[in-house]
Amino acid sequence: MVSNRDKLASVQMINRSRIFFLVGVLIVLLLAGIMLPTVQKLIREKIPNRWKAHLNSLRFNYEIDNKIRIRMVDGVELASTLYLPRNNSKKLATILVQQPYNRLEHGEGIYAGDFFARNGYAVMIQDIRGKFASQGEFMPYQSGVSDGAATLDWIVQQPWSNGRVGTFGCSGLGELQFTLSKAKHPAHRAMIPLGAGGAVGSAGGNYSYFGLFEGGVFQLASGFGWFLENGAKSPRAAPLPKNINIMSALSGLPVADMVKRIRPEPNAFEEFVRTPLTDKWWDTLGYISDAELPTIPALVISTWGDQTVGATLSLAELVRKSSSEIARNQHVIIAPGTHCNGEESGLSGKFGELDVPGAVQPYKELYLRWFDYWLRDKGDGLASMPRYVVYVIGEQRWLEASQWPPQNAKVEKWYLDSGGHANGRTGDGVLSTSVPTSKAGYDEFRYDPMHPVPTRGGPACCTGMADEKQGPTDQLIVEERNDVLVYTSAKLAGPLRIAGPLFATLKISSSALDTDYVVRLTHVWPDGRSTNIQEGALRARYRNGINHPSLLEPGKPVTMRVDARSIAYTIPVGHQLRLQVTSSSFPRLERNLNTGGRNFDEVVSVVATNRVHHNFEGGSYLELPILHDD
Repeated sequence: MVSNRDKLASVQMINRSRIFFLVGVLIVLLLAGIMLPTVQKLIREKIPNRWKAHLNSLRFNYEIDNKIRIRMVDGVELASTLYLPRNNSKKLATILVQQPYNRLEHGEGIYAGDFFARNGYAVMIQDIRGKFASQGEFMPYQSGVSDGAATLDWIVQQPWSNGRVGTFGCSGLGELQFTLSKAKHPAHRAMIPLGAGGAVGSAGGNYSYFGLFEGGVFQLASGFGWFLENGAKSPRAAPLPKNINIMSALSGLPVADMVKRIRPEPNAFEEFVRTPLTDKWWDTLGYISDAELPTIPALVISTWGDQTVGATLSLAELVRKSSSEIARNQHVIIAPGTHCNGEESGLSGKFGELDVPGAVQPYKELYLRWFDYWLRDKGDGLASMPRYVVYVIGEQRWLEASQWPPQNAKVEKWYLDSGGHANGRTGDGVLSTSVPTSKAGYDEFRYDPMHPVPTRGGPACCTGMADEKQGPTDQLIVEERNDVLVYTSAKLAGPLRIAGPLFATLKISSSALDTDYVVRLTHVWPDGRSTNIQEGALRARYRNGINHPSLLEPGKPVTMRVDARSIAYTIPVGHQLRLQVTSSSFPRLERNLNTGGRNFDEVVSVVATNRVHHNFEGGSYLELPILHDD
């Protein structure tokens, strides 16, 4: 006799089967491309990525094995997923993607598995040490070299492997490629790191570790947002609490305790914030130094809105200059867009508030051409492609060059001058190629760390703030403030074509023992808009280099050279160039509390009176790499 409970269970089982069947039919229709686009989009957003991966494996004839465990030299096992083409009788080249995200759900890893597997590659996606299903403790990227080498050893021992491996991925997935390159493993034949300037450590004097420091200033919003979500040392840490007020959390002091106030489990954030940038501890993390430049053939891709684009180009030039042979095996593409968003910006034609038509590149074709050459002896790779291909914002075209900056870019000095009242955009600040002649010796502003200048757009990623603006954004609200010095050029008589790294050499003094200087180059449009072009910061104590810190003598003028990243940008005839100078951009940058102390563990601040001098030792000026002919 069947009980009512059994009948109910039977009905529920039938209903579940029908649901699964209907879902399966919908997914098949989705993949077949015969559903309405709006319905396709709805289903894509609801179906877990791991389901999509398995459905695609049926459609494109490859197998997925999520149960691979690879033992490292110390016995720790790393969880890995293997994509293998079905009915294959040949030895296969392999694409390796290592990541600090969930390999079963992270979209980019799954995209790589699907794309390369359907093009005849074996693909391995791996949770790195201390993340998700892998064992061990997470610290980016302390075991990246040895774990990556052990993974390559495992791959080349497999019966399906042809002994050649390429690496692929953006952001952390790209940084881990540079880290692995330090192993100089014979199987590691080529790489495609995207948005991966965070791999740069002390190389080129950057000291930017994980892309979180510029001029010695911690990139607070990115660092906090990323480590809060991803920085727990144990894969068994409690999940991130819901409904966190990110802006409120960023306002709290001290900075060192910011993450543990929300997630008390051990987190790598604290070591990153507390450790001096020249401490030998950083050498254990696998970031790139001058002594260990990558030699693996690389197709390097980034975007102008990526906070690590400056480090990306700096590293590429260090590699180019290190060896002509290595230089021949490196190509660099810089597109408009935010972090890891170049392809999307090309398709949409938008970068922040700017239009960027013609920004599409055949990325998928480039990926295959690159790996086919180095891993499968097919074609000529990208032999005909220039060493640098960069998008020029404002000209809507791609510029080709053999080095960065381009050979025909000549540095011009644009001087800061005023009648002593350059505060805000209604002040009298002037930016021109003429040496200052005014009698006013300086401009000054009052910097209060408890009332910092707010961030508007610019370079950022991973902050966790859904309503955050990134990239080119109107700066008029910022330029209304009295604690922002504004220097504006006359209307341009001809187009101003900028291509290369930007620097601002400032003669400054402060009432404080230490403070920050933030510079932002903007494009002033005929309708009054002022959209950011690029920006950078420098902590005054590091004016002589990160490895030579020195506090200020209050009131004594000194020279600071602020690195404001690189750009390729054309400002049209009749428009204007503008430079902002201030001491904060919060929450993008950590606030300098002006005490001269350690800053990361302090809660009390000092208000500083900061000056920019015009007639002291050659004055203050912007260094612009100007293109004349190409």
